[in-house]
Amino acid sequence: MKRRASHVDESLRDSNPRLGETRPHESRRAFTLVELLVVIAIIGILVALLLPAVQAAREAARRMSCANNIKNIGLACLNFHDTSKHLPISISQWAEDYDINHKWIGPPGGKMDVKNGGPGYNGKGWIVDILPQMEETALSDAIAQGLKASPGPFKISGPTNGVGMGAPTFRKMLERQIPWLSCPSDPSAVPSSRQWYWTFGDQVITATTCYKGVIGDSVVTSGGNGGPMDTPFPNLGSTPDCHNTADCNGLIWRANYVNPVQMRKISDGTSKTFMVGECVVAQDYHSAAFFADGSWATCGNPLNYFILPEEETNIKNDNWQAARGFKSLHPGGVHFVMADGSVQFVSEGIDHTVYRGLSTREGNETGGVQ
Repeated sequence: MKRRASHVDESLRDSNPRLGETRPHESRRAFTLVELLVVIAIIGILVALLLPAVQAAREAARRMSCANNIKNIGLACLNFHDTSKHLPISISQWAEDYDINHKWIGPPGGKMDVKNGGPGYNGKGWIVDILPQMEETALSDAIAQGLKASPGPFKISGPTNGVGMGAPTFRKMLERQIPWLSCPSDPSAVPSSRQWYWTFGDQVITATTCYKGVIGDSVVTSGGNGGPMDTPFPNLGSTPDCHNTADCNGLIWRANYVNPVQMRKISDGTSKTFMVGECVVAQDYHSAAFFADGSWATCGNPLNYFILPEEETNIKNDNWQAARGFKSLHPGGVHFVMADGSVQFVSEGIDHTVYRGLSTREGNETGGVQ
């Protein structure tokens, strides 16, 4: 008789006593709430331990990139000097051919006046001079052609109207934020419509710069040379205020067109003299990248002095003089490129007298970077 398929052969059962037995279900053990909380706590601790290290590594990379930016700017300045026999110059937005005592030393109308064979008081900043060395030839050529057709004096008279560096022919090009003008640690280093002399109902935009020429250690006052001595730091800088004269004791300022600085004039030593330093755009509304009055700062203000609260009226109008010093968002100090092209990270704890000495070209100081 044919066996039913469901029956198990007795002989097989005998040879394998476990065959045919029902296997009990294996139970799976789940996480308890306490264990889950412990795991979450451990992960949180690990993240808390690792996050500062990750942030420190990122800041180290940003700091290295910033140092590379300012070094390239310094080398471009030296290359410009090799060709022109003087450092890059700024041309103020109006005639400033005065000596330190505010005595007129230029020809009638000023050295840069078109009538005297000059290019006009167009407001060109020194950064424009190094554009070819920084592989921005197209922008350099556009600015040169525009300034020739519209020599100044500088003026912004509307969203599509202006003279000198405010000329509309190349204005759109000035809106582009060139990477080497922005410190990676400074999120405010972006195109702005709020910069001094460039504000026209938020309709005129200009690129900004984190890197500014060192005018020396002058105090900065609201009236300039011959005006009220209302500097916020009366005992920290040299007097009288030089910022709108031909006689600053540094290397680059807004009227250095009168007597362009030559390397041979740096008697303190090129390795011991600041040329360009680092600033924070949100802390100074004089930061228009290609403008003469947006690309200088002074060591007469304390290093890394921040104005709080960081609000536009407080900085731009109430404390603009205090804003015109060097500072950075890197922990502990600020980058400077020296007159020999080397880069130094200057500690914010540097003695202020030494700091001032490093900003002058022929003050006979002997101190170095600490």
